Amino acid sequence: MSIREVQHQARAIRIIQRALASTRMPHAYLFTGPEGVGREMMAMRLAQILLCKSPVVGQAPAEDEPPYTEACNACDDCRMVQAGTHPDLFVIHRLLVREHPDPTIRRQKALAISAEVVRHFLIEPVGRRPSRGRAKVFIIREAERLTDTAQNSLLKTLEEPPPSTFLILITSAQDRMLPTTRSRCQRVSFQPLPAQFVTEQLAALRPDTPDAERLFAARHCGGSLGAALRLIEDGLFATKRTWGDRLVELLRPARGFAPHLLAQPFITDAKEISKQVAEREPDISESDAIRMGVQTLLAALASFYQDAQRRVSGADVPPTNADQLGVIDLLAQTHSSRQLVAALHQLAQADAAIGRNAAAELTAETLFIQLANISQGRPALRVAL
Repeated sequence: MSIREVQHQARAIRIIQRALASTRMPHAYLFTGPEGVGREMMAMRLAQILLCKSPVVGQAPAEDEPPYTEACNACDDCRMVQAGTHPDLFVIHRLLVREHPDPTIRRQKALAISAEVVRHFLIEPVGRRPSRGRAKVFIIREAERLTDTAQNSLLKTLEEPPPSTFLILITSAQDRMLPTTRSRCQRVSFQPLPAQFVTEQLAALRPDTPDAERLFAARHCGGSLGAALRLIEDGLFATKRTWGDRLVELLRPARGFAPHLLAQPFITDAKEISKQVAEREPDISESDAIRMGVQTLLAALASFYQDAQRRVSGADVPPTNADQLGVIDLLAQTHSSRQLVAALHQLAQADAAIGRNAAAELTAETLFIQLANISQGRPALRVAL
């Protein structure tokens, strides 16, 4: 295991290496950025270095860089970290609620990281000496899911941790965390991964997936390998192809076509996606799963308009929907740049409305009426969603 295995995150690696070289390692880090871009890998590599009995200091990769510190990968501590059995490495996550000694706590849904989980699995062991004498490292996954009470219970530990105790909070939504928590951590930002790199990783991880599907996932995932893998698992590619064809129906309506009639099949397909969401998140409510399914399908629909907008503006960006260039061409031919922006605005409004728990089918009906109006050069209706 090497910290250099974290790819396309040179700035984050540089920040960590400078801290290691200075011997003034912050006791609390906040790793921010999209999921699936190397945040947890970096946290585990850093934990191994901090717990390693004989860290190796090598030559700096550049003249203006500090010496490079790596774990030795040979001592007992390194082997235990790699095996996931090191007694001084604690990974805190919401599913730990099911391992809490209190049966009442165990019956709670694992949708958040509760104060009870933080107190039992983090604050209690923080007060004990390291089992192997070097350090203790706590990694908190999905730190944005910490409840306010859980974060408040962490403040003293974040501000005045015991000697040789390190906390690494990982989040993809730092704005959902309390300012008091964020201010006590050294933030390290992680960047989206290049689409080409995600495509290569998908080819290795999902070799049986068709090339066109991998390419769509890589370009639609926002630079997150984890998100790209979920798009493939959810079968979004086949669904978005259907909706690319339905956009053609919307743009070239047959006699008697009514755009609001697209709402019902849209919600039906979104509910199919929600089944995959519920399978991954057994504790999620049905309404939240459907909301996520609708928003996933809205984003897929928006990707066609985004491709067309890039085409109209002359941007040299590969299309997300390279397998349906005919749909992109039709959108670009029938819409001005202003119309495409208006359509994207309507899609964003629909997404926000769903996020506020608006009625899904009514929101979809309004959306398709608005998109039809825009494509036909009529002004969008003013509707409060």
